[in-house]
Amino acid sequence: MTSMTANMNLVRSIIFLCVALAALAIAPFVMPAKAMTILIEFCAVLALALIWNVLAGFAGLFLMGFQVFIGVGGYVLFVTANQMGVVPFYLLPVAALGGGLLAVAIAPALFRLSGAQLAIGSWVIAEIVRLVVYHTDALGAGGGISLIVMRIVPRVDRLPLTYGAAVLVLVITLLAIVLLMNSKYGLALRAMRDNEVAAEALGVNVFWMRMAVLVIGGALASAAGAAYYLLALNISPTSGFSINWTATILFIVILGGIGTVEGPILGAIIYFALRELLIDAGTAYFIAIGTLAIMVTVFLPGGLWGLVRRLVPFDLLPIRKVAPARRT
Repeated sequence: MTSMTANMNLVRSIIFLCVALAALAIAPFVMPAKAMTILIEFCAVLALALIWNVLAGFAGLFLMGFQVFIGVGGYVLFVTANQMGVVPFYLLPVAALGGGLLAVAIAPALFRLSGAQLAIGSWVIAEIVRLVVYHTDALGAGGGISLIVMRIVPRVDRLPLTYGAAVLVLVITLLAIVLLMNSKYGLALRAMRDNEVAAEALGVNVFWMRMAVLVIGGALASAAGAAYYLLALNISPTSGFSINWTATILFIVILGGIGTVEGPILGAIIYFALRELLIDAGTAYFIAIGTLAIMVTVFLPGGLWGLVRRLVPFDLLPIRKVAPARRT
């Protein structure tokens, strides 16, 4: 019965992903250019929120310097594409590789920390990387660099190709999370979230689980950051490594519900809806989202998805909640 439930959960998740992919595939044919631009941002930011949610909500890696992966992904893509003269859309795997290697490099330092120290330590690492980039003339120093090679791509094709890149990263991220969370590794992550000491006593290798999740998350985050900056066509240390990235992601995840798969999706939808509705409201916009974040934190610690889940007991992306039965 347990195996059947797990298989049904996986099938339901795949069906949801197929429906979402079909809707995203139709969007370019029915939406104006302005809406497409917003949708590109939405896909990239949602992918980032989903990744941060897994790192913080399941692996216990509360990274306030998460923006380091975004900036590195953008810079790796821009530098590689400009130097090689290659259409940048083909180089998203290179950006992902850069993020994965960065995760391997910083993991030993991060894993020595925990709690608030981990959060601050990750932010310090992000600031160090930002300062290195800021003082490196080959990377444009403080002024950043532009994606000059984009000139070889016909202007009419740029928006659709950028959209396709953002959608591809989002779909791969969602699929990776669904497969991970419905596997034995997902069970190990949830055990770590509930009680790290007990999980280790039961045989979970906490260090290597965190390492694997950090590397995969870092790679996907760098790819998502690169996809976002394909739209901007320019990246600088101030924008690529801005703490505003993490603040936005944190708001989305807390609003939707940390430690859930659907929470960041709902949070991202509400965030972008509020941003577009209050785009001309000035400081009232920041007051509104700040007030909303406080209210959700105080009255709905499980996030808005937790409220929806209580009213409608149905999961869009269900994950296996029990261990598979042992064979005898």
